[in-house]
Amino acid sequence: MSKQLSTLAAAGLTIVALAGCTDADASSMSSASPTAAAEPATDSEYTIPDVTGECVDGMATIVDDSSNVTIDGDCENVVVEASNSIVTVTGAVVNLSFNSSITLVNVSTVDNVAFVEGANGNKVATSSAPVITDSGEGNIVAAD
Repeated sequence: MSKQLSTLAAAGLTIVALAGCTDADASSMSSASPTAAAEPATDSEYTIPDVTGECVDGMATIVDDSSNVTIDGDCENVVVEASNSIVTVTGAVVNLSFNSSITLVNVSTVDNVAFVEGANGNKVATSSAPVITDSGEGNIVAAD
């Protein structure tokens, strides 16, 4: 009787031991197929619009987002409210202020530059050394 019990116990242990085994190759051979990477859009028809800015009575306010804006000549006060734009002023500016983010302003000379709170990631490219008031973050005033 003890021989039968030993044989039965050994068979039971063998079954338990084998139950935890799996075929490693079988689990890695899933039915998933490889996916192709998305193709980048190369034929985009979007172009950045060119906009002519106007300085009226010594004041220009730029409001065209994602645009290439040009102001010809001097303008005493320029306020940039457009984001993601490039603004070029061909003349001199006394006061340049930003109420926007991620905008580049190219200006020959500027006396004062102000970035309000929330005006972040802007850049002024100029050969002058203006007085800067910066209440935003990540703004740069540098030589062009």
